[in-house]
Amino acid sequence: MNAPLDKRTTTNMTSKGQVLIPKDVRDAIGLVPGRPVDVGVNDRGEAVVVPGRRWPDESPEERKARLDGFFARMSKRPHFTRSGADIVQDLRGDEPLP
Repeated sequence: MNAPLDKRTTTNMTSKGQVLIPKDVRDAIGLVPGRPVDVGVNDRGEAVVVPGRRWPDESPEERKARLDGFFARMSKRPHFTRSGADIVQDLRGDEPLP
């Protein structure tokens, strides 16, 4: 967080240590209600708040099932009518790679 702040807002901390993060700031950094937030201190001593892991309670098996479902849905409705190899060939041209 070495970049200068574009906008500063002053807010108060409650007796419980809670701080209101203004909506425009939450939106700018992608904080979503109900999702985890990582809070820390950087090497300059500044407090840093960033979105936490997206699916904190998801086991590896659940993640695999979710991704498998996504790819199954995508394969039923392909966005491209040509194979990936054909698209890459068009992008690279006819010359072989070194």
